[in-house]
Amino acid sequence: MADKSPFDLHSPIDWLKWIGRNAKRMLIFILGVSVLLAGVAMLALPGPGLVVIIAGLVILATEFTWAERALDKTSKKAAGAATKVTGNKNGQLALAVSGIGMIVAGVLVAVFFNNFFIVGISIAIAGVIGLGTLHPRVQSWIDEKANIPSG
Repeated sequence: MADKSPFDLHSPIDWLKWIGRNAKRMLIFILGVSVLLAGVAMLALPGPGLVVIIAGLVILATEFTWAERALDKTSKKAAGAATKVTGNKNGQLALAVSGIGMIVAGVLVAVFFNNFFIVGISIAIAGVIGLGTLHPRVQSWIDEKANIPSG
C-alpha cells in the first residue's frame, strides 16, 4: 500500500480535521494582518501605530514563526528607542507633556467633533500609552527588552 499523501482525505472526519486546522490558521492570518495594517496606517494617522503593529505581530506569532522573529526584532527596536527617550529627565518630561497633551486633545476632539470620535479616542489612548512607559515597572521591562542580544 502506498504512503498516505497530505491531501488523501477520504473520511469525513479527516476532512473536518483538515478544515479546522486550516480555518484557524487562516482566521489568525486575516486578523493579524488586519491589525498589522491598521498599525501601519496609524504611523501616518493619529493613533498608537507601533503598539498596534506589535499587537498584530503577537496575533500572527501564535501560528507563524516568521511573525515571532519579526515580533522579537520589532520589540527590541521599539524598546531601544523608548530607552533613548526615557533615559534622561528631559526625555521623560517631554514624554509626560506630550502624553498629557494627547489625552486632553483626544478627549476634546472626541467630545466636540462627533465625526472624529474614534480619532479622538485613539489620540487619547496613544497619550495614555506614552504616559504608561514612564511607570518604573514598564521602564524595567523596556530596558530588559532593549538589552536582549539579537539572534
